[in-house]
Amino acid sequence: MDTRDLKRLLSGMSLREKIGQMIQLTGMYFDEEAVLTGTVGEVKPEEWVIRYAGSVLGMDGADKIRAVQEKYMEEHPHHIPLLFMADIIHGYKTIAPIPLGQACSFHPELVHEAAEYAAAEASSEGIKATFSPMVDVSKDPRWGRIMESFGEDPFLNGVMGIAMLEGYQGYGSIGGARIAGCLKHFAGYGAVNAGKEYNDVELSRRTFMEQYMKPFRMAVYADPAMVMTAFHAVDRTPVSKNRELLEEILRGELGFGGTIISDWGAIGQLEEQQVASGQKEAACAAAEAGVDIDMMSPAYMSHLEELVEEGRILESAIDRSVWRILQMKNRLGLFEDPFAGMKRSVCLSPAAKRGALRLACESCVLVKNEGILPLDPGQKVFWAGPYIDSREFLSRWAIFGEHADVETIETVLKGRKIPVKLIPGCEILSEEEMRIWCAGDGKPVEEGIQGDRKDVDWQKQYAGVEEIREDDTVVLVLGEHEAQSGEAASRAFLDLPERQAELFDMVARRTSHIVTVMISGRPLDLRRIAERSEAILLAWRPGTMGAQAIVRLIYGEESPSGKLAAGIPWCTGQIPVSYWDMTTGHRMSEADPGNRFCSRYMDIPNTPLYPFGFGLSYTEFEITPPQMRKEGAGEEERICVSCRVKNTGDSSGAEVVQCYVETICAPVVRPAKELIRFRKVFLEPGREREIEFAIERKEFVFYGEDMEPIDGGIPLRITVGNSSYNAAGSVDFTVGGSV
Repeated sequence: MDTRDLKRLLSGMSLREKIGQMIQLTGMYFDEEAVLTGTVGEVKPEEWVIRYAGSVLGMDGADKIRAVQEKYMEEHPHHIPLLFMADIIHGYKTIAPIPLGQACSFHPELVHEAAEYAAAEASSEGIKATFSPMVDVSKDPRWGRIMESFGEDPFLNGVMGIAMLEGYQGYGSIGGARIAGCLKHFAGYGAVNAGKEYNDVELSRRTFMEQYMKPFRMAVYADPAMVMTAFHAVDRTPVSKNRELLEEILRGELGFGGTIISDWGAIGQLEEQQVASGQKEAACAAAEAGVDIDMMSPAYMSHLEELVEEGRILESAIDRSVWRILQMKNRLGLFEDPFAGMKRSVCLSPAAKRGALRLACESCVLVKNEGILPLDPGQKVFWAGPYIDSREFLSRWAIFGEHADVETIETVLKGRKIPVKLIPGCEILSEEEMRIWCAGDGKPVEEGIQGDRKDVDWQKQYAGVEEIREDDTVVLVLGEHEAQSGEAASRAFLDLPERQAELFDMVARRTSHIVTVMISGRPLDLRRIAERSEAILLAWRPGTMGAQAIVRLIYGEESPSGKLAAGIPWCTGQIPVSYWDMTTGHRMSEADPGNRFCSRYMDIPNTPLYPFGFGLSYTEFEITPPQMRKEGAGEEERICVSCRVKNTGDSSGAEVVQCYVETICAPVVRPAKELIRFRKVFLEPGREREIEFAIERKEFVFYGEDMEPIDGGIPLRITVGNSSYNAAGSVDFTVGGSV
């Protein structure tokens, strides 16, 4: 539909029709089998709301969506199509690794490809918008939603957010399908106090603007269709009523022109946060702040019409919001074809599964290897742990994924005729843990998913451990339950479930030749595991092709190339910890480790067990110190950093060259260092390659004492290396000055 016709449509709509476009309802009002991702109030929306609602979330299935769309458009006065949205977080039917794992690949092209496959699959079933990507910087693994983010680094979140958005929204090579993407949660949600879901956030304005806003500032230039407001408050003002944040910064400074949507019930929650006296005031505050769509709260549907009639909200403001929504639908082609993209299902295609396998292989991070890996396929090996015969490699946010489509490690090993002894050993969670995590109420969550069964003969299950001898090698596949990470899954303790810890101890008493593979949605407390394992592979929640990826990596068919997108804490007492924590006085010095009068813990190290950017390979790489030159002048000035990377080992592999910037001296305290570029390089043995990074002057800007932008005259240092703690060399320079 051209712009003139779209404007004519808007001008002919009644007030209720317009308000309807600003309301999003759960699919349960149209289909009782729709997926619920939040709580539903007791009061059912009025009939006109259901008749005019502009978008629906959580519905699945082409036949159902087609039937609802046909009925809705037939009854709608202007035959405006519904927009079906859903949480397509890391795949629709072909499930890729969780976003935290995808970030560990440091390979944005693979992330882009996975999003293309997700868009093609979802679109073929009628879903045309996703609530993804999430670019919330998080350095607190207690927060369950860290699995949905790209980790602790602002720049990495921005790069991966752009890649995912462009994969969803572009006319890609995979069927030409696209869906609307949604940047979330705007902004700072990853910094919730104590890692507790839905908690408050307390950040200085400088830290908020420089670190937590950075990925949004980067990714908004990928033209996201939507931005979602976060639940929390910024400087004590909840985001869904924060006009400064939404109108002045997001729309004004960042130039966002798309649709702002609330998170589930966030507008109605303003009353609960005690910044609105009731739902009417909540609706008024959110509308004034510029929130275009109210997702599943009673505020807009119950009070927006009344607020307009009273003159408290101008109809012209309603028109602006509705115009953005209509434009989004128009760009998705829904006015020309309300069933745009719906065709024969393309789900779980061989190409999609190959892409998911490659991404799963590159997402896994080898953090320890004392020469035990890779294993020889012909050697005698025990595989043990509850994940060897489990299909639970998805996540709570893979809401449309089917465990039946996931192979088990046992199936993969037997299919390859690898001579192994299998010892499941225990269930993923004990009965009490199942209760705490609401994981199936003591019953198996789903066929193929292990629960805690009272008829299990524990002695029989553990009996296989007695066969292990001192010189035997054991691969232990352990980790969290799916229910232990994701939204509303904050954890105070990050260790293994109790029976898995018991199994590990039993094996460790019999042999020291242990390879531990960890399945999790977050960084866990690995200290005890690391002390008694010869190798540790972090597989995160690896998705549909997870079992294949794990077996390929363990037996050396693929070389690990993942790097940590979030550091592994030495223990939970360190949390939150990040490589970019601010510099401080009384710094601890390696030259004087006995000095207690410095910023330190007396009983644990200051540094993480494994830092951001760290990861091992089956080969070795050498990175040369950086060289630097300047190009351009004034605002067009840019810094060009180059180095060489060489594969000095005996096998092919990939290294991630990481470039960091440090502020040597500034008017305000700055982070110790910040990632500013990275490149993943694949090399055969003995081969080398030159890498060059071009960095624009504006990327070095930070805020001064009075929040004024400082873009030059400050001494800086560039380092390159293969982790945040391992630099190959550095060079000092001044933007606007000399190298």
